[in-house]
Amino acid sequence: MANLTGISQIYHGDTTEQDSSALVTLGTRAFEANGNEYVYMRGTASVVTGNWVLYDENYTTKRADTDDVGPLAVAGTAHTASTYGWFQVRGHGTASCDLAVAADAALYLTANSGYVDDADAAGEFIEGAVSRIASSGSSVTVYLSYPIAYNAAQD
Repeated sequence: MANLTGISQIYHGDTTEQDSSALVTLGTRAFEANGNEYVYMRGTASVVTGNWVLYDENYTTKRADTDDVGPLAVAGTAHTASTYGWFQVRGHGTASCDLAVAADAALYLTANSGYVDDADAAGEFIEGAVSRIASSGSSVTVYLSYPIAYNAAQD
């Protein structure tokens, strides 16, 4: 991942670094040169690079899990409790997946916190996220467009 810039604004750092204190106002949005969008948020324990997180109105995160409801993002780096950093919400990126994922597939939350899969699970559909390249491992190339979980059946 690349350093961030914004329109007539300059932001510190790199999407692959965690901060021990907030260096930017929580909720600040910034863009990479290629257009990927990130939000600066408070991390949570046990997050690894690429993990899916649920975040709240205070921009505090938790690893995404089944039955979650709300906006999702992908961690740009690993986090421990009470760290801060950039989380991706739009554009092409790499995210954690539980099992093999097909190309161009819808994604679903799993019981393995922070990971997704392409297996259709009732109520676990993620709107605004799709795999782009097939994967047989623990990460998959995705396209994000402000992903959100509703914990409701997909129509």
